[in-house]
Order: sequence, then structure tokens, then C-alpha cells
Amino acid sequence: MANNYVLNAAADVFEQILILELEKKTKKREYWVRKWISRRNTLGASGTLLKELHFEDPRSYCNFLRVDYDMFYELLQKVGPIIQRQNTTMRTAIPAAIKLQVVLRYLASGDSISSLQYLYRVPKNTISCFLEEVLDAISSQLKEFIQVMSTEL
Repeated sequence: MANNYVLNAAADVFEQILILELEKKTKKREYWVRKWISRRNTLGASGTLLKELHFEDPRSYCNFLRVDYDMFYELLQKVGPIIQRQNTTMRTAIPAAIKLQVVLRYLASGDSISSLQYLYRVPKNTISCFLEEVLDAISSQLKEFIQVMSTEL
């Protein structure tokens, strides 16, 4: 009788361990994004300030990005397909327009990546990841217009 009690207790413990292991393996992943970043499309500079400047003050739009609205979209047509990523089940890709705006603002103002993260609501580590990619795309698409000084004397 005591043996049956011990065997039943051991079986219960073993069953609980198996259940816990299965729960660990099948635990649903949580995706965490800061709330202020998740409001990028509605409250970021791309969704608010630049739209206002485009419609109300085109001169300031040009001052902000150092290109006018038409030039921006012409450049976006050239580099957009290169810098745009696919949406996945894990996350929505940052639109090519926002990437290009961030990079143009970075070049125009010399702002730090940290300040751009708050303006555009894009994490600074993400900006660091796509900054070189966008610059390379601009360089490759506009190479016929870009002149680099020769280092030869």
C-alpha cells in the first residue's frame, strides 16, 4: 500500500514536470514595442509635421529635408524598392518613405540618432541598422550625379 502511494506520488510529480516542460515549449511569444513607438504613423514627424509642411509651407518642407516635395518623391521612387522590406508576422516593416526622411534629416541637420528616434518614433538601434543601407542606395541610384574628388595630387 505504501509502495502504491509512493508510485502514485512520483507519477503525479512526473506528470506535473511534463506539463511544465510542454508549457515552456508552447508558450506564446509576446511582442513588446514601446507604446510611443507604436504610434509612429499617426504622431511621428512623417505622419504629422511633414504633411503639414507640405501642404501649408513648402519652403519649410524643403528647409527641413533640404529637398522639395517633388524631389523627395522622385528620390523615393529610385531608392524605395531597394530599401523597403517585407512585412512579417512578427512585425510591420518601416516604410521606405520614413527611412528616407530620417536619413535626409540626419544629413540636413546633423542631429544625433538619439534625437531622430524621438522625432520619427523609430528606435535608434533600428536607425543605425538602416542608415548605411539607405545611404548606399542613394549613392548607387544617383552615382551619375555625384562627383567624388580624386585623392591624387
